[in-house]
Amino acid sequence: MKIKGVWAELAAVRYLRRMNVRVIRTRYRARGGEIDLIARDGAVTALIEVKSAPRLGEGAARVDTVKRARLRKAAEQYMRETGETNIRFDILEESDAGFRYIRGAF
Repeated sequence: MKIKGVWAELAAVRYLRRMNVRVIRTRYRARGGEIDLIARDGAVTALIEVKSAPRLGEGAARVDTVKRARLRKAAEQYMRETGETNIRFDILEESDAGFRYIRGAF
């Protein structure tokens, strides 16, 4: 992982804490995919993709159909391992303008 990506994830964890979202796991690896952050947002388990880009909107735009398929595959493994069923896919975008948290992004 690139240094900028690691920094963005650490900053994302701090941001989520301020939003009362509790990060329970980072960089969950599964065969065929990875989930950057897994968090509890109320009663929902949020599977969060963190993207960093210079301008707001560019990071989220990079979560294309291929990336979404990889995230879904990793989510299936996570759900089998944990028995969790109440999940949501989110994107947390970090840019020069700050953070944008997109709940239920796809």
